[in-house]
Order: sequence, then structure tokens, then C-alpha cells
Amino acid sequence: MERAGPLNGETGRDHLAALLADVHHARHRLDGARNGARAADLQVLRQALLQTLEAYAGALADAGAPLPYRLRDEIGLLKGLGGRG
Repeated sequence: MERAGPLNGETGRDHLAALLADVHHARHRLDGARNGARAADLQVLRQALLQTLEAYAGALADAGAPLPYRLRDEIGLLKGLGGRG
């Protein structure tokens, strides 16, 4: 899921697009598990989403792009939920 940098000749834009696709996939997995999933399973999915969001935010920063406030807030929310089930 997480990528350390542009791979196999990906341009910066392609790399950002791939990371954003990872974010969408992680969000979809969490949304799909909300009904009926155990708290521990949801926590694992939240952590996975947080990791993908942080990877995307880091790539934006590396590219010199601003961090959207909604993305910053979502990262903060997920960090705040870190210890909860």
C-alpha cells in the first residue's frame, strides 16, 4: 500500500495519483467494514488509512504542494482515534 517514492519511472504526478488511489482504497475498506466489524478490526483499518494519508501528505510536501486542510484534519482525527476501539 505505502510507497517510498516514485517507482519504475513514474513521474511525480503518477506517483501522487497512485498514492491517492491507495487513500481511496483504504477509505473504501474502512467504510465497508463499519457495519458489523469488531472494534479491533476497525482500528487496524483506521491505522492503514492513517498510513496511506501520511504517505500522500508526505509526497505532497516533497512536491512543494500545499496540504489541504481537510486532509490535515482527517490525519489529526485518525491520530486522535488511535487508542480507541
